[in-house]
Amino acid sequence: MNPQTLTAQLAAPDPDGAIIALYRTRAYRFSDDPRHYALAEAVEEKYARGLTPTPQTMTYLRATLDQIRSTGALIPFNPEVAETEGIDIRHELDARRPYAPRPHPEHNPKTIIFILGAPRSGTSHLYNCLAHTGRYAYFTTASCWAWPTRNLDHPDRRSFEDLDDQVLTVDNKNTRLIPGLVMPYESEDLYARAIPTYQHLGGHTYDLTTAHTTDANLLTTNIQAHSRHFRRDTFLTKSPFNSLRIPQLEALTGRTALYLHITRDRTSTADSIRRNRFRFHHQGTPLTEEDATDLFHDTIEQHAPADRLLTVQHADLLTSQEATLSRTTEWITATTSPGGRAP
Repeated sequence: MNPQTLTAQLAAPDPDGAIIALYRTRAYRFSDDPRHYALAEAVEEKYARGLTPTPQTMTYLRATLDQIRSTGALIPFNPEVAETEGIDIRHELDARRPYAPRPHPEHNPKTIIFILGAPRSGTSHLYNCLAHTGRYAYFTTASCWAWPTRNLDHPDRRSFEDLDDQVLTVDNKNTRLIPGLVMPYESEDLYARAIPTYQHLGGHTYDLTTAHTTDANLLTTNIQAHSRHFRRDTFLTKSPFNSLRIPQLEALTGRTALYLHITRDRTSTADSIRRNRFRFHHQGTPLTEEDATDLFHDTIEQHAPADRLLTVQHADLLTSQEATLSRTTEWITATTSPGGRAP
């Protein structure tokens, strides 16, 4: 994928391309049928080469996304769609088996940095800005929990690190839906399987529950795979839902992790949650947007270890981005240096 082509799409993303990319990431997250993953990847890779799916296939993809919005699940896999597109699903799955998660303990990162915060508080922008420095390994929009880094070296995909700072000025809602562009991503397809902390009720509606670890090995092997791919020994990751998983993350990392808590004023965060149609329940009880904001914030303040926690103001990131990132990087360096952590 030509970087100039990707840059052009930042200003004018193609609607069909966005549907294809969204189907793939939603398939990873809301289905356990890997045929959906293989179909989505193959369709997207063909699209990146200029091969547009048939109208029937696009109708199927739209119907699948509508079903996820309605019920939180995909419609059943339709093998006729793959046949129409000339995609051999059995062959595609066989080709992906060598990329399944497996232990690479020699690629355990020295430090894992978790970006936390309420939804719509700026977690994605901070994530993108730090990842764009090239210092960190991270999960991406092309990562798949079932074959972690298979897509990252694909010739039809390019890392956002290959683009200039313009990529940081575009809302993450758009950049993550450009076929062929590999962006940092929250990878809830992975976290929700490894450390579930909600029930997805459909669309952007979640019932928040007490986090519990079900598959620590899945998360560990995915982190190792990405550290190995990037050849970097510091791992950066973000998900607002990780704000509710801190005790489990502490147990997983042996209490060596760092936490960046980005905060935005309560009213603006709640308004953004409302505009983007997120809905949260807690243990079955509906929350207002303001109450949801408080829940994420208060949980971080309660559980994140103070000696390994840095609070970053969203307003500072917007008005003084370079200085804010510099302070953040200096804190990470100082905290991870020998003797830098409090006992």
